[in-house]
Amino acid sequence: MTMLPRVMDKVYLGYFTLALFIAICIDLQDYWPQGTLPGFLKQIKLQYIADSSDPLLTGALGGPSQTAWLLGSLVHMLTSSASLFQLPALALIVGGILQGWRSTYIWILAYCVSSAATTIPCVYTILAIPNTETVTTVGTLALSSAQKRFLLYNYLPFLVFPLIAAVDSGLQLGEDVKLAVTARKAMEGKTQ
Repeated sequence: MTMLPRVMDKVYLGYFTLALFIAICIDLQDYWPQGTLPGFLKQIKLQYIADSSDPLLTGALGGPSQTAWLLGSLVHMLTSSASLFQLPALALIVGGILQGWRSTYIWILAYCVSSAATTIPCVYTILAIPNTETVTTVGTLALSSAQKRFLLYNYLPFLVFPLIAAVDSGLQLGEDVKLAVTARKAMEGKTQ
């Protein structure tokens, strides 16, 4: 039995399947063995960078003093968060939803809090970068309004949806706890 009777669980399945694909095929491209990454996946990332001039991926934020926090965040995200936590969590979430495991809500909550926490500094950085009237090229520490909108359209869903899902999964877990407490009280009442 799957968890899919709830509309939100169907949304979860779509979102987390997409997030798993993005994590494996886009975010962790640097970890693929040389020559195994399909060309179209490289092209997706290159096209995104060309369209957005995403300073978080291109190193446009300047020297080490300006990017130390970002480098630390990226190292943390890639080593502990994305590859060691988020990737396995995404796989467990997708499998758990398909299997109907209610315990999957714990993984959804943990993943969503982690995901939102790593996306907040990215959104803040995009908003803090100076505006320019013209579209910039990779390596420029300024973004046009169109580039900022493009970046926010790409980053905000990975902030907003996890926040919504964290609240929803927390509520689901709360319901499960209430049912467990009620069942335990009923069992204690029968044994007395």
